[in-house]
Amino acid sequence: MKKSIKIFALAVILGLLLLMAGCSSTRGYYDLSSWSPPSDSAFTSFVNSMDSPAKITSWIRGNCAFVINTSTCKSPYEFWKTKSGDCSEAAALSSYVLHQHGYTTYQTHISYTDGKAHRICIYKVGSSYGYTSFYGLGRCYPYQYFSSFKKCVEDWDRISTHTVSGYTVWDWNYRVVETSGDKKVYD
Repeated sequence: MKKSIKIFALAVILGLLLLMAGCSSTRGYYDLSSWSPPSDSAFTSFVNSMDSPAKITSWIRGNCAFVINTSTCKSPYEFWKTKSGDCSEAAALSSYVLHQHGYTTYQTHISYTDGKAHRICIYKVGSSYGYTSFYGLGRCYPYQYFSSFKKCVEDWDRISTHTVSGYTVWDWNYRVVETSGDKKVYD
């Protein structure tokens, strides 16, 4: 019994440390506008089956391990194949998959006052926006709809353990469409 309690306490502490860690680098925008997926029928089938934000977030939540990648951002294919990565890779995969199903998607970098960072995928539904987010504990959320990019970031800020200092939003064509706060543009 005591051993079970110790293991549970250790798991909770490690989970909280991962949650508080956030993504540590500003790298991570994956330029999808010029990326071509490899010829892999399993990946094509996967993309075709993930036709909604709820499906892609459910798949990420149920199949992927959160592992902070401090070198380069994996392609959507590499993230799918390895089923491990951080918020940058999950945002790129979500953006790619949803774009293939007609969604307008945006990769969004959120910077924090403590120097940490996070990436989310914002997608457009009608005149509203939703987002997916993959972080520390491996949770991925399809949220309700919001009226602007800023409202999506504010909703994420409500959940995050960090204080947002700014954000940058890229469209599918690798153009910055909105920047707020610290006014830094991250690649």
